[in-house]
Amino acid sequence: MAGNGGSSGDRETIVIIGAGIVGVASAYFTAKRLAESNRGGARVVLLEQCEPGCSASGKSGGFLARHWSDGTDTEQLAQFSYDLHQRLAAEHGGAEQWGYRPLNTFCAEIDRIPVMPAKQHKASHRRTEAEAMVTSIEVIAPRPVRSKPPAAADAAPATPAAPAAAAATDDAQQAGTHGSISVPDFSGVKEVPPETVPWLKSDLVNKLRQVGDTASTAQVDPLKLTRSLLAEAKARGVEYVRAKVIDVAEPRRCRLSPVEFAIDCKPAARGPASLPLPLPQPARGSAGPRAAATATATATAAAAAAAAALGGPPARKPYVVLLDQGDDIPADKIVVACGAWSTACLRWEAFREVAASQIPIQGLRAHYLLARPRTPIPAQAVFAEINGTVYSGEDAIEMYPRPDGSVFICGEALDDPEMPPHNPFEPVYSKRATARLKQIVNDVSSALSFDIIQYGLACHLPVHAKGIPVISRVPSSRGLFIAAGHGCWGILNGPATGLAVSELLLDGECTSLDLSNFRLDRWY
Repeated sequence: MAGNGGSSGDRETIVIIGAGIVGVASAYFTAKRLAESNRGGARVVLLEQCEPGCSASGKSGGFLARHWSDGTDTEQLAQFSYDLHQRLAAEHGGAEQWGYRPLNTFCAEIDRIPVMPAKQHKASHRRTEAEAMVTSIEVIAPRPVRSKPPAAADAAPATPAAPAAAAATDDAQQAGTHGSISVPDFSGVKEVPPETVPWLKSDLVNKLRQVGDTASTAQVDPLKLTRSLLAEAKARGVEYVRAKVIDVAEPRRCRLSPVEFAIDCKPAARGPASLPLPLPQPARGSAGPRAAATATATATAAAAAAAAALGGPPARKPYVVLLDQGDDIPADKIVVACGAWSTACLRWEAFREVAASQIPIQGLRAHYLLARPRTPIPAQAVFAEINGTVYSGEDAIEMYPRPDGSVFICGEALDDPEMPPHNPFEPVYSKRATARLKQIVNDVSSALSFDIIQYGLACHLPVHAKGIPVISRVPSSRGLFIAAGHGCWGILNGPATGLAVSELLLDGECTSLDLSNFRLDRWY
């Protein structure tokens, strides 16, 4: 087994569940800080049931904005993470590795064009999934908008709100709603000539405003970023294991015989005493996951006696992660970073103290296209709002030319949030929604005609009912953490979240950021 000193049973083991941008960044910074502090000894395992970045972290636009969260609870997080993106790109060649580059950003008001009717919100389309249902998104109203023109954008200091002040405004924030999750109010920003963005049809552009410049907005390719950081994490000793977690429990409640994973993700050799014991299956008509956990605890007594008879060692770690492969990983600390699937932890025995109301996270289905224009398009991100339609504010059509010559187009997040499919690879896109996107971009841009659009798909953005993420230790737990619910700003805020999680894991507190806005017990 590769690693720093000692057997895995003696070393502290940190398990991070989910290899999206948040989980990968958490693993990267944890391993990096372990190496830099010369502490060593700890083992970091990253689990993913599909592939790195297989959902929103690999299928989103990758737009970064330093000041678009100003006046909200995520202001400090966004500004800090924007700067961290710059540092990561400089350190690891981000321009070449994951397409990092600053860019100019515009908001275009388009005269009404014929658009086929958008799909209506229908409650009957929501999936029903145990106790984790959220029936609507209630987004926190921002404090008074302080939109600034691009030239003045970087003058704003990053000043976190004091915990007391944040607590005092909680009630007021809960009472309001914010009409736009992703795009602030830029109505006061000075207009620029339509010809400034030459790849839009200027005769359709009613108003064009530059809402970001190369000092305040940038972009990445999210999939390349996620996988590049994973490669860096693995180079620092992180073990990546592809497996599905079926439970997290205390050793007294689950089967014994943990398996050791080597760096190549193959089970290490074990003696007869380490043969995996089968999980008990819940009886037909049982109460589900909780009943299964109870059945597991009952069966464990016999398993423990059998292990003792064979001379097996007693479990020494507070948690055991049970995998679908039939193997276990004993752990000291566990991070749930599963994006739209994070509520799965509500079914795990060790998370029994977490209420569904504390992590009201669901998947907001958003569609996207990838186009390959015949002529190069400059580094100009465009948010297209179409007069007389639903495509405005948070539902604006977003277009991001990338350094590789492609253009990423996203929108059509018009459904209510829902429980995403159990399998992230399960097709979720609507042919009608992608057809609308194709029609719109064909109508507003001569460079994005039907014939150069390669494909259209969808993913689930992990949205929290309050519009802000959870980055928190589970209160009263010995070492359980949750980092999820970043919505459309997951790529922007992923690196800072990962750094914050690494500080919680290794230092017991976060000193780089004020996480009081993101604690698990803030609202409930």
